[in-house]
Amino acid sequence: MSSSNDAVFLRRNNQIQDAIDSQNMKQALQLIEKRMKKGENTQFLKANETHKKKGIAETLALCNVDPPISDLDSLDILHRTLQKMDDHTELRSAIWERAAKAKSQDHALQMRWFMFGYEAGDWKSAQKAAMSLQKNFPRERKYYFWAIFLCYLVSDDAASSDMDRKLFGTLAYRFAQKAVADVPPNPTDLLSPTRAIQTAEELLLVIRVFESQYRWEEIVQVLNSHNVGLSSRIVNNDRTFMIAKVMALGAAGLWEEGYSYAKSLLAVPDDEAERNALHERDDWKYWNLLIAAVRHLDKDPGLLSDTQQHIEKFIEFSPKSRNAHIALMDVALTGLKRGERTEDDLVAACQRYFDQHKHKLYAFKDLRGVLETRDDNLIHRVSQHCMDSVKGKPGDAIPLINAYKMQYCDRISGNNNASKSSIETIVRNCLDFYDSFTLLAKTQDSKNGSQPDTASAMESRPTDDFCIIAAMALLQPSSAGQVSEKISNTALIRAAGILERLLIDSPHNYEAILMLIRIYLLLGACSIALRWFGKLSVKQMQYESVAHNLFTRFATIHPHAAPPIEGADYKDFDAQVAFIAALDFYRSANFTIKNSLIKGLDDGVYVNLDDTIELQRRVRDSICRRMWALDLRRMQRIRKGNHLALHGDIGQQFSVSHLLLTYSDTNYLIAQDTSPVQDQRKYDGFMNLERCEQSPFEHRLRAGPIPGENWLASARLTDRLFSVLESIGSQKPVVLTLELPNLGGLSLSQTDDDHTETERDTAKIHVELLKVALFMAGSKAHTSTEIETALGTVEDWLKAKREDLALQDPKKSPLIMRTTVEFTPGTPSAPTWEYFHGIWTLVETLKALWNMLDLDSRKAAKTAKLPAEQMKRLETLVREVFEDIRSNTRSLKQSLAESATLSTLIDLVKRGDTTDEYEKPLQDVMEKVMDESALELFCGELRESWEEALDGVLVAKL
Repeated sequence: MSSSNDAVFLRRNNQIQDAIDSQNMKQALQLIEKRMKKGENTQFLKANETHKKKGIAETLALCNVDPPISDLDSLDILHRTLQKMDDHTELRSAIWERAAKAKSQDHALQMRWFMFGYEAGDWKSAQKAAMSLQKNFPRERKYYFWAIFLCYLVSDDAASSDMDRKLFGTLAYRFAQKAVADVPPNPTDLLSPTRAIQTAEELLLVIRVFESQYRWEEIVQVLNSHNVGLSSRIVNNDRTFMIAKVMALGAAGLWEEGYSYAKSLLAVPDDEAERNALHERDDWKYWNLLIAAVRHLDKDPGLLSDTQQHIEKFIEFSPKSRNAHIALMDVALTGLKRGERTEDDLVAACQRYFDQHKHKLYAFKDLRGVLETRDDNLIHRVSQHCMDSVKGKPGDAIPLINAYKMQYCDRISGNNNASKSSIETIVRNCLDFYDSFTLLAKTQDSKNGSQPDTASAMESRPTDDFCIIAAMALLQPSSAGQVSEKISNTALIRAAGILERLLIDSPHNYEAILMLIRIYLLLGACSIALRWFGKLSVKQMQYESVAHNLFTRFATIHPHAAPPIEGADYKDFDAQVAFIAALDFYRSANFTIKNSLIKGLDDGVYVNLDDTIELQRRVRDSICRRMWALDLRRMQRIRKGNHLALHGDIGQQFSVSHLLLTYSDTNYLIAQDTSPVQDQRKYDGFMNLERCEQSPFEHRLRAGPIPGENWLASARLTDRLFSVLESIGSQKPVVLTLELPNLGGLSLSQTDDDHTETERDTAKIHVELLKVALFMAGSKAHTSTEIETALGTVEDWLKAKREDLALQDPKKSPLIMRTTVEFTPGTPSAPTWEYFHGIWTLVETLKALWNMLDLDSRKAAKTAKLPAEQMKRLETLVREVFEDIRSNTRSLKQSLAESATLSTLIDLVKRGDTTDEYEKPLQDVMEKVMDESALELFCGELRESWEEALDGVLVAKL
């Protein structure tokens, strides 16, 4: 028997030793801890802790041995060992530095030191290595520029101390100055020093360094110089450097020189060859410097007129120049502000611009930018001219589109009391024009023998804008002056119907799809939103800048999987798979960027390399990456272990790494990261016809405030709550040093900016629950009395939730009445995003409570004792609130199942609801434009999406 036990112990010990020998220390530690928890107290297990301490001591001794270790293999082993030890970053660099000093001519050793620091993003260590390389191998001129570049990186790194940023910034600047000064004035001189600039890429690096030190005047001096200036052999009037000079002149405030330089660039020459080159210089950056200089040089009374004449001459040379006409409007606007021009002059300039450019879709945007004044009369006069100039000329759609965009800006934007008649007129006319131009296009295609699906294969058509303008006109705030700018649900449904009609003809219209995604999200029809998101074909960095349009709060609106769509990717109907795909972008982007960093250094493209490193920072510190990681974990909790719908061919959709990403500790580390974030979310994919002083149109289509750092902090707190409960249940040690006041810097008093009311309410309860969870895990931060108070707060909160969910008649509760669509007044008919957001957020909290109750009842983890009576009352309340959720959801599903729902939806799209019906002319246009069968399909899918979302709630379990 004893021999048998010895064999078992030997086999277990060998498993630990094998893990140690293969450098898998994490596995070895897990095996040791597992055996010690079972009560083993053998010498072998104790010896490993002793060996660990001894190994650390010996490692540190080796790092400080004299003479220093300089063997590459030994240094590699020491470096990897120190990487696994905390708080030894500086020592890792020190062992290489000592070795490099001992073997100053060992090129391989110093390059290995440099690459270790560079690849790890340890710019300070890499900078020391670069300095050593350029000192010990002076004939390799690239090392001098590596040293400049690394000094710049340290100075530009937010992680560097203020002292280091200043020190290394100054060092980079002085090195760069020397590189400029050493360029010989004679370009044929072949004996130029090694450190002198020889390529355009090196000069761009110098300019980047000067920019970082705000040495704008010095940039101008460099680019004016003979040896490295614009006319030098190195630059040869390259446009990149011309723009760099323009930017530096403006930043330095050298307005007189800037005015002369911009004017010279945009002067019309007599020579025909030079005239052809002038077209290439028609760049807005040059025009912008000219106009900015005019604005600042306000003491010269004749400057405005001289500039206007100069622009007129350019327009005479190039009548279609967009930039020149915008500059002319800017001059008129500047003169109006100074009192040197009248409103009539500005209106005339705008009218002239429109007459010249009305056939271009950019015309409205340009006019809107110039008409920054809030003078209603000015905007109205320009709008009226635009409309008058297209009357009776329906042959070209684009001038009409621009005219109606101006009319929207004039009559609807900025007018909180825009009349129903004004809105209906724009909607009616735009839909009428869309129908006419679409019919005309189909007729022409038929005559030309084109295939019927030719139009649908296009990305988009100009006439699509008519439908988008009509939808935007409908989507006006329901109450004037409201901060939330909430839109009525019936308006959302009508706008969705119009956009769906548009996408029949132009299925790839980006603006329409993006708007439709947001509309379906607000309507709570998230399975359709997810499906349309798939049609955007989001790639790479778009997950960073575009995906937020769907993903924001999606985990608390639609965490479950929708029914499969035949032929579609799983990410098009399962939100969890969509989030995994998004997070995988960040993982793969990191590998791609690392590879390009090495190649960029070899090629010497320093400025591109700097931009790539900045991209790496943005990807690493992305707020979206943190949000998606937190929300993916939230979905996994809500779905309670059903992390992925493991379809038969899932392997064809995602590699093993994708699945590992879901279950590994990676997301936890990302989710709990409290370092500063970068926000790269973009909103410019939406059409915006609002006046400059108004909030952009897409602001109305947001599912609550934009989440920011406070949102991240409260989401981390929730994630921490579940992690503590999970650790207690699995008998893992809980880190108790992280007390409540330091949990991500969460300030609940500041959550108004980026939290919904539901999130703010829930965050406060999760703070109380986390107190209880930490108490259960053994924390002494709170007394038993404080824990009773916390549980009392939770109890009161649950009682309030019961009242909010109480069905006052078979179909109504306070929650339902404020978060649903009403097809007929006073009758809740369909849920909105606010209903699901409130329900799923509540379900998550109930799950945390249920987990806590379960742990307390089992006492399996020997947790601290909680008040028995309170816990019993809480258990009853949790069951009751969860049943209330189901009752509310069943009530809404019953309302949707009524036979008249589909016909009511169809009528709502065509005629409006019973309290706000359209006028007869608009009804007639809607009847004509909306295809009856397509409209019926749209309404049917909308109802199915609501039913599917309600089913998702009904199958949820505690």
